[in-house]
Amino acid sequence: MEENAGQIPVGCMCPLGTRLHRLKMDLRKKIIDFFQEKGILVQEETVEFLMKRENGIETCKEILNNFDEYPLILSLDLVKNFFGEKDNRKEIRREIKKERFSEKGFKILRDVTGNSTCKGEIKDFVCLFRDRYERLSELVKKRQEMKYAFPIKKALRKTDEVAFIGIVKEVSNSKNGIFAEIEDYEDSIEVYIPKDVDSFVVNDEILGIKGRKSGDLFIAKSVVRPGLPVRRKRNFSEENTHVLFLSDLHVGSKSFLEKEWNNFIEWINGKKGSERQREVAKKIEYIIISGDDVEGIGIYPGQEHDLLIEDIYIQYEELARKLSEIPEKIKIILQPGNHDAVRSALPQPAFENEIKKFFSDLNVSFIGNPCYFEINEVIILAYHGQSIQDFATCLPGMNQNNPTQIMKEMLKRRHMAPIYGSVSSFAPEKKDYLVIDYVPDIFVTGHVHVTSVETYRDVLLMNASAWQMQTEYQRMMNFMPDPAKAIVVNLKNMFSSVVHFT
Repeated sequence: MEENAGQIPVGCMCPLGTRLHRLKMDLRKKIIDFFQEKGILVQEETVEFLMKRENGIETCKEILNNFDEYPLILSLDLVKNFFGEKDNRKEIRREIKKERFSEKGFKILRDVTGNSTCKGEIKDFVCLFRDRYERLSELVKKRQEMKYAFPIKKALRKTDEVAFIGIVKEVSNSKNGIFAEIEDYEDSIEVYIPKDVDSFVVNDEILGIKGRKSGDLFIAKSVVRPGLPVRRKRNFSEENTHVLFLSDLHVGSKSFLEKEWNNFIEWINGKKGSERQREVAKKIEYIIISGDDVEGIGIYPGQEHDLLIEDIYIQYEELARKLSEIPEKIKIILQPGNHDAVRSALPQPAFENEIKKFFSDLNVSFIGNPCYFEINEVIILAYHGQSIQDFATCLPGMNQNNPTQIMKEMLKRRHMAPIYGSVSSFAPEKKDYLVIDYVPDIFVTGHVHVTSVETYRDVLLMNASAWQMQTEYQRMMNFMPDPAKAIVVNLKNMFSSVVHFT
């Protein structure tokens, strides 16, 4: 057989090849003209990328609809971010098909409940960190700066500017910057990060580094995290679906705010508040309670002196009694926290049947911590928030009494609790359930007893209020409670309001 059999000679083109080439050139021109008409410059590599996608100009229109303001230059990074988030949506929708719980309007998409595989062996921790590294490094690679990232082993041999991705093994602070040891599967590297480049690096996070080697030290020019896209398509409910967010009830504590809770119960039943407030109460369809539902037992030194109810089962029995006063039409979604009767290590599964039985006559669904779930097409990530204290301890300028600032740092790292060996403990699952690989529409936490609402890159951030006055232990831990409040969100427009019950 001749060596070139079946190949088209150089300089020649068959009729089909000529037609495909012409169609390709026509599509290129249409894409360029489409963006130029909008006053947008489009990079050549972006055009090539768009030509490989289906639907041509329709895809271009879909991209522009995602922007509030048109960019001056449409870079490949912006387009890839758009398609990355779009693909994530498809993937999480695929997970819906195998959800562990689903009913009209409400679906649990992912938590550890029923999926725990850990035995506590060293190899389990290896699996956990490997899963974290692989999933988050893929997100870092989508960033334009990391397009040509090298493994650390090859980066060590480069003398010019180079980029690599790794997991932070150890961090130490200096007067003018940070020294960080970063590793991947094959090697590790010592990196100096000047303060003006980044001063918020924490142990065990996955990041990209771009810079240059200087002697035995690598000097970072930029630090790249998985981050969130600047613009993305948010999900909204087609109906006016009102959801109320609570946390940290601490039923069973002497510090439980009984009077304020009764005010809440009167309001949710339409018996208290202004006419407008009572109208809002009528519209509530879901209540999400983000952990520390009861006070628990043996959680901190001297807790026995703070207990009104000393039996853990009677605490849950009393919680069920209190929740039974909420109108039956309202679905209650109950999540555990570090005070609850589940394992203390993250991720925490939903309550076992011996706890669930107390709520058998109520309209209650149980989720793990953390948990992705969906209400009328809106994706919510609920996490009790144990690691807020870890971030507050390790990051300069961060405070547990300003939790939404810390939640932004979680989203930048796409991880809720990256720091191993701090306050939060971890169960070595084969899958890291603390990774934020899907961008939620709402991200809610609790734990620090503060009411806070903020929006970051089209994600509604909330730290839900507590129903416990400050205890002596909390005073010692510098917890400054902002209790007895409820956050109400309309999922049709993401408008939020805070209702006070003090």
